[in-house]
This record gives sequence, structure tokens and C-alpha cells, in this order.
Amino acid sequence: MISNIWYKIVKLKDNIFFSDFNYYLTKGKVLPPYYVLWDCSRRCNLNCAHCGAVKEKYDKELTTEQIKNLIDQLAKIKVRFFAATGGEPLLRKDILEVMKYATDKGIKTGLATNGFFIDEKKAKEIKDVGILSIQISLDGTEKTHNNIRGNNLSFQKATKAIKLLQAQKLKLVSVATTITPMNFNDLKKLKKILLNLGVKTWRICVIMPIGRAERKKLLLSPKQLKELFEFISSNKDKIKIQIGENLPFLAEYETKIRKSPLVCPVGFTACCIGVDGNVRGCPEMPDVEKFREGSILEKPFIDIWRNGFKRYRSREAINTNEKCMFCKNKEDCYGGCWVMREGNIQCIYDLLGANAPKIA
Repeated sequence: MISNIWYKIVKLKDNIFFSDFNYYLTKGKVLPPYYVLWDCSRRCNLNCAHCGAVKEKYDKELTTEQIKNLIDQLAKIKVRFFAATGGEPLLRKDILEVMKYATDKGIKTGLATNGFFIDEKKAKEIKDVGILSIQISLDGTEKTHNNIRGNNLSFQKATKAIKLLQAQKLKLVSVATTITPMNFNDLKKLKKILLNLGVKTWRICVIMPIGRAERKKLLLSPKQLKELFEFISSNKDKIKIQIGENLPFLAEYETKIRKSPLVCPVGFTACCIGVDGNVRGCPEMPDVEKFREGSILEKPFIDIWRNGFKRYRSREAINTNEKCMFCKNKEDCYGGCWVMREGNIQCIYDLLGANAPKIA
């Protein structure tokens, strides 16, 4: 009962924030994003079965000076958090230099990595440059993880990285798992592995229909998705489990799993800087014209942030899609994840094999 009341209070606060955000825009003022993600490279040493980062190739990456210039702009408008993802960020020789630069500017920093290149020396360097949070990918038991990642050392490297980073006492060392039929049966065993490693936060995602994950065979069946939700609900008190933003609403499982609502932050509190400087909503969004808001090599970041992201801020999805327009839960999911829409799998009711409730 108390958790449901808290959920409703947070929902109300979120709605007030979104209303205020758009009101300020009409007055020529824009609130800065809370965090900015940097899709820093598409280079990677692994070959993951579900990888979405293979969806584009780039001839050039932002230079060290170009990304530092962006960080100067972010610090000026008081962005709080800056995190790098990829590809594999540690393949950029300047990645820790850039993270330290952001930290020195007063911005909190994070890194998402497969952990392969983290030895004792690298773990200490990560700590020394001030990175607060690290997310390591781990997709199952050793055999399963190595099969998914296409490398027989990847499990050993990832688990060792977790231990080394924990020894450095980083503020947060979390694990991310993408659940597909390839590792679905490993959930209980993986939970035990994480508890034995002392992992406190576990981020679980289902695939987005991009890159190699465009294959529908990597999508969980309705039965498997329900079982995943039941697993999370029954284990959330043993380990903190967060379910990915591509499922912003969980239908009947929403308040069983989440203590507070999750709303896609794109255009309101977050955005992504692409490999070559194009700004889009999030790293998973394809780097194509319809998702690009502008380039930091051509315009100041604040101008792109102020004038872009209109479709998200206007809630275009629930105002133009007929199914969404008449759904009772349209203001709970706001039309679902934009990346999931690329494969027409954005509706939680479709994923669960159920009928969406219509407005009476």
C-alpha cells in the first residue's frame, strides 16, 4: 500500500516536471539535461549475438579536443552526469583522460564496458580519474556468456573486472544483462553468480530491434517475458534489479516490480552524443537523419538541446498513433520506446500477448 502511494506521488512529480519543462520552453528558457551519454566508439573486441552497435560504421570519431570542448559546454550549463558507452569505450586511448577532464569540471562520470581490458592497473586508473560508476556486461554462466560474446575468455575477464573494481571501492559497480532465449534459462544461476560476486545492482534488458538484434528469434516469447517479470518481482529484495528503459511500462507487473514510474528521459533529462558528433536521443537510436537533432561540430550544444527533441517533448507517439491514442495506459508509457518502434514491438501488451485496455 505504501509503495503504491509513493509510486503515485512520484508520478505526480514527474508530470509536474514535464509540464514545467515545456512551459519554460515557451518562455525561451530550457532546463539542462541531467545526464549526457557519449557513444564514443563503435570499435569492439567482442562479437556479441545481440549487439546493436554494429548498426552503423564510422570513418571518424570525435577527437579528444572536440569532446573536451563539449564537456566545457556541458559544465557551463551544469549537466550533472556524463557517461561513455560504445562499442567498447576502453579501446579509445584517451577515454580516461576525457573522463578525468569531465570530473575536474565538476561533472560526475560513468562507463559501460565489457570489462575485457580491466586489469589491476586499469582498475586503479579508473578509480584515480574519479569515475563513480561502472557497468559491466554479463549475460549468463561462463559457457553461455562466452557463446553470446564470441570469446572464450570474456566471462573470466568480466568477472575479474568486477572484483578488481570493487576492490577499488568505486561508488557503483553494476552488471547489465540482455535477456534473450539464448540465456533465459540462466537467470537463476546468474543471480547466484552476482550475489557471490557481491554485486548490488543488476540491470536487465530485453533486446531492441537494431543491429544483430533485428532478428525476432532473439525476442522473448510472451510466456518467457511473463516469467522474467515474475523472476524480477520475486528476487528484487535479494538484489536491486532495474529493468531497461526500452520497457517504460510493464502493464500488470508495473507496481509489482517498480517502486516508482520510469519515463523515457530523452529530450527532458537526457540525450546522446554520437561517435562523430551527431546528437540523438539515446545510444540505441539508429544514427540516421530522422533521429538526429544536430551536430556539436556545427552548433553549440545548448542550441541543439533547446530547439531539438520536439517529437519527444510533444508526446508525438500517443498523439499520432491510433492504437496509442485510445489506450487506457497511454500516459503511463507515452507510446513506448522509440527504438522498439523501429521493429513495431513498442507495446507491452503485444509483447505479453495481451489486449491493450481501451479508454472507456
